[in-house]
Amino acid sequence: MGTFRFVLALAVLIAHVATSIGASVINRQSLHILVWSGEAVFAFFIISGFYMSLIINEKYAKLRNGRWRFYANRALRLYPIHWTILLMYVAAYVLSGTPSFLTGAYREPLGRWLYAVGANTFFLGVEVLPIRDVSNWKFVVGPIWSLSIEFYFYLLAPFIVGRSLRVLAALCALALIFRLALYHAGVPMLPWRYFFFPADLVFFLMGSLSYRLYAWLQGRAMARYLGAGAAALLALCVVSPALWTAPDLDQPIAWLFYVCVWICTPLLFNLTRAWRLDNALGQLSYPVYLSHVLVIDVVTGLDLRHVDKGLVATAVTIVLSAALYAVVDRPIERIRRRLGSGHAATGVPKTAATIQVAG
Repeated sequence: MGTFRFVLALAVLIAHVATSIGASVINRQSLHILVWSGEAVFAFFIISGFYMSLIINEKYAKLRNGRWRFYANRALRLYPIHWTILLMYVAAYVLSGTPSFLTGAYREPLGRWLYAVGANTFFLGVEVLPIRDVSNWKFVVGPIWSLSIEFYFYLLAPFIVGRSLRVLAALCALALIFRLALYHAGVPMLPWRYFFFPADLVFFLMGSLSYRLYAWLQGRAMARYLGAGAAALLALCVVSPALWTAPDLDQPIAWLFYVCVWICTPLLFNLTRAWRLDNALGQLSYPVYLSHVLVIDVVTGLDLRHVDKGLVATAVTIVLSAALYAVVDRPIERIRRRLGSGHAATGVPKTAATIQVAG
């Protein structure tokens, strides 16, 4: 599962290389990663819904004060790397002389400035800024708007994912109807079907439903074969040109991809959960997703002569992500393990407590 998450993070990186740098040897065709960035983000939401359902049902629901332990664990997973990268943004803006609200370069009302700083620091509500006015994108640092959407689900997850299958399926159906109603009513993708949490909730709930398939699979002889089939299907989705022709993220061909991710996530996780290399790649997906825009911005401003800037940005992003995991995230993992210790169910690998998201 970690490899697929890493591929999704690269899909987002490739998209931003194309829009910020332009022609590069790093592109969808050269890497055979044809997934559009928008579909990649929604796939991350599905995977996040699966992981959160897994760790809540099999660990935190069985611990005293499990809900608060879950919240603290999520904060320790996301904030340290994010705050480190945020400081890197500030340093890059200061050294390059680039105007940014983070360095006080804009003369904005104090209330708006404080909201922008707080939202970018803690994720919550950052997407409200561009929803209100598209010019407010200057107050959003990198791709963290999606982490705000993730965090809304984290807040709700302990109250939702343990419900009966019937209730969970009903909630997912209602969320799907709401999203498709927006689509068929002609509501624009940006911002309402991309940055608006109620429109995105269906993907998290799909992931929560897919956890029930994972729980049902345990101990069944066919699980390994189904996992191999899921890996092959997702690989086909990534490299198949015919799947990536829809201009809108809610057209039927896009939903075909979401359904494939929905079905394959528990099967692939069951197959790969003990694979060390796969888990290592999965650990990189979050810092890759969060840091690549900063790296691309810095590399774009450099004079590298004939060196391909997209290639440099990709290499630096991966190296930086590995360093962030080793220096920032891995030491904190010991604290996160203590938060998750207690009378939890056995058999849940430590990597089950980590997500994308992404991111």
